[in-house]
Amino acid sequence: MRVPITRARLIQALAACLVFFAPLLLVLAVPADSLANAWRPIGMESSKVEAVYALRSGEESRYLCAASGQGIWHFVSGRWQALNRGLPTGAWGQLPRVRMAAQEGQPMRLYLVLGERADSTGFYAQKYPGLWAFLWADFGKDVVRAIAFEPDPALLYAATAQDIYRSADGGVTWQRLDGPPAAGAPSALVVHPRKPGELWLGTSRGEVYISRDRGQTWTLSLHLSLERVVNSIAIDPVEPDKAYMAAGASVYATTDGGQTWNRRSVGLGTGFAVALLVDPAARGTVFLGANPDGVYWSNNYARTWEPFREGMGRLGVNSLALDPVDNETLLAGTDNGVWARSLSWLRSGAGVTVPPPYTPTPLPPTESPTPTHSPTRTLTPTRTRLPSPTAMATVLPTATRARAETIAPSPTHTFSPTTAPTVAPVEPTRPAPTATPTAPMATSTPTSAPTATPTLPPR
Repeated sequence: MRVPITRARLIQALAACLVFFAPLLLVLAVPADSLANAWRPIGMESSKVEAVYALRSGEESRYLCAASGQGIWHFVSGRWQALNRGLPTGAWGQLPRVRMAAQEGQPMRLYLVLGERADSTGFYAQKYPGLWAFLWADFGKDVVRAIAFEPDPALLYAATAQDIYRSADGGVTWQRLDGPPAAGAPSALVVHPRKPGELWLGTSRGEVYISRDRGQTWTLSLHLSLERVVNSIAIDPVEPDKAYMAAGASVYATTDGGQTWNRRSVGLGTGFAVALLVDPAARGTVFLGANPDGVYWSNNYARTWEPFREGMGRLGVNSLALDPVDNETLLAGTDNGVWARSLSWLRSGAGVTVPPPYTPTPLPPTESPTPTHSPTRTLTPTRTRLPSPTAMATVLPTATRARAETIAPSPTHTFSPTTAPTVAPVEPTRPAPTATPTAPMATSTPTSAPTATPTLPPR
């Protein structure tokens, strides 16, 4: 006996097929690039990675990271291995928070500040891969909050709560320079990639200072009316007059070398803007790591932002790095290990450019830097994250109120010890690092701490 196929039965059959095949249809509807190029973890799981580095060593790339309490690690043979030989450890084998500057070359040079207390600071150096060598440095018992370097491997800078220090011999001896007066505690220090001797300094009070004479004098470039810690400064290596600054939950941009700034946060969420990275291979492309909120990207000079977190979600991001050899692998140091994402799909059809070669100029003749003892100071409170990430930073109005978006800095001038910009009260700040260095200098290869992690897929 044949059962007649009614309209109701036909509708039921079609609905059952739709329910069964819906997941497959959704997968097929997602672009292949999104599936193949999503973020993927490449190790250091369950560790808070405060900084990640991708450096050129000859014709190869080297990945390193700084993990909270675990020191420095490097990616070798498909897994992360400890690079802490020569560094002192605590009672439980923990390492104090570290701040590192790494310079490309063969061999690569690594410089590290180890410590969490104001009464003890350790400065170490290494020719990668090797042992960390302790270098005695007198910073007046101040905590070193930021370190930077010029293309000249011997020329380093260190910023403390009170002063700027410069070394012309790879950290062996230091010369104390006066920092900007009445400024907040340094939170970011960057050397301009195309202008030798130009330093950009961010502070815990939302200030940006620029020095064009290797730290001898400073000019105020930006001061936010609502104090925000400057978490990151990124200068475009291809278009040197363009730069970006992350503070609070906002991003600010300048197109004239720091004379004026504009807030560019359209599309961003409420997470703290922590890490900025300018893509040198695609003009106008900028990446931003937020904590929490994952990664954002912009292809129009930060005018608008879009989420870039496929596969990662809203994981807190603390640092970003781009592979210098292929320019197609983006790394992220997060609250849960190191993640990687391919940018090959982004390169196709984009205006890919290659930065012009950079030839560093030698340091002009100055007095030989000698260690300068400075009196012990009472440190100002270190920065902490603001309690309300939704509060958006605003900027001081200019004399003409018609253009509220443009942030006009205070009149450009060179500071003397008697001048100080007016600032709002300092908000509570987050403790900064230091520790007691006690490590002899040695020469051997580092011991690997086996930490099996997924192998980085071929590019």
